[in-house]
Amino acid sequence: MSFQGRIELLAQVAPRYREANKKQKSLILNEFITSTGYARKYAIRLLSSPVIAIKKKIKRPRDRFYNETVQQALKVAWAAANYIASKRLAPFLRAITIIHGQV
Repeated sequence: MSFQGRIELLAQVAPRYREANKKQKSLILNEFITSTGYARKYAIRLLSSPVIAIKKKIKRPRDRFYNETVQQALKVAWAAANYIASKRLAPFLRAITIIHGQV
């Protein structure tokens, strides 16, 4: 189920859940958990909250920070450094740029 679908389902089920008795709440909660896949406690908190905040659409993907040529160069340097982690790769990249005269 998509995120938007879960929000819409929550908007429909929450008012019914708040006005139900204990037995009905249990049934509604079980149905909600089955359809959304949320954990039980999280679903209870969502259904019990008085205000349902409508979130804006998540805007993805972001524009790329580096172009393709820079990405390819980074991949080559990463492979040459035996695929080390980024924190250890950064000083290695600085050493490469100093050697090649690009500061």
